[in-house]
Amino acid sequence: MVTTILYGLYSGAVAIALTLVGYFTGMDKTSAGSWFGYLNLPFMILFIYLAAKERKEDFGGTLTYGQGVGTGVLVGLWAGIVTAIFMWIYLNYLNPGFIDMIVDRQRTAMLQAHKMSPQDVERMLTTVRRLAMPISVGGVLVSAVFFATIFALIISIFVQTKETSGAEIKSV
Repeated sequence: MVTTILYGLYSGAVAIALTLVGYFTGMDKTSAGSWFGYLNLPFMILFIYLAAKERKEDFGGTLTYGQGVGTGVLVGLWAGIVTAIFMWIYLNYLNPGFIDMIVDRQRTAMLQAHKMSPQDVERMLTTVRRLAMPISVGGVLVSAVFFATIFALIISIFVQTKETSGAEIKSV
């Protein structure tokens, strides 16, 4: 359990660092900012792999597929919790104008599409503004667990140890 917490904290720290880099460089205000957050995924893959390798040693040199998947999901859960807490702080204190910027982009796009009246657009954006914080924070947690699960399903194929039967052990 300590292994999954540790590697989850590492993965969360990378996500936080990338968010801060985007904020301080101004990339969060550009179109590149929408994909910038995905740069932490290779690090998540690395930390799930390292956690699975370490857990293999914890289990006496063996790791089943299920244990590998469970390890990866827990790494993602801890990373998601840490990152979600940070996102709440980020959106409330560090960059409170971020949600306003997103809402303004949506307003511009909706008005340019000419499919809704300006009054309807404002009514819709009022709801978006109210739900943006919980969706952003919850989305970080859910996406971290989702991606970690997908990665763990794949990584565990390569990290698992093959089950040996009792007959093979006796012949050695």
